[in-house]
Amino acid sequence: MRISHSKARRRPIGLTSLIDVIFLLLLFFMLASTFSHYQALPLSGGGGTATAVADTPRPALLRVHGEGRMDLNGRPVTAAELPVRLSELKENEIARVAILSGEQANVQDVVGAMDEIEAAGLSSILVAGK
Repeated sequence: MRISHSKARRRPIGLTSLIDVIFLLLLFFMLASTFSHYQALPLSGGGGTATAVADTPRPALLRVHGEGRMDLNGRPVTAAELPVRLSELKENEIARVAILSGEQANVQDVVGAMDEIEAAGLSSILVAGK
């Protein structure tokens, strides 16, 4: 006796749930993304020739310790007197300032110092930190 097996019908893959998942992902990424315009701060690189480095004076060192504490060339300075001290540097033909951020300094302290340096008319800013 011969028994014939009937062919199993394949069900078509339901795409409705797949479309729902893709729609939910699209909705999530649209709501989670931001359309803000971020600004860039210009920084100078460390490149240059040896003769150019020998002719230029050493940069001033501004250490940002955080919580409003700063040192300019080893002397304590407050945020209120920083523009005056930076204008003195410009009068002494020092055009570059190196900013060294301390462990307690946050990004806002460093960016605020960079804004003050740029407002004082100093052209080159070097940033280093831990």
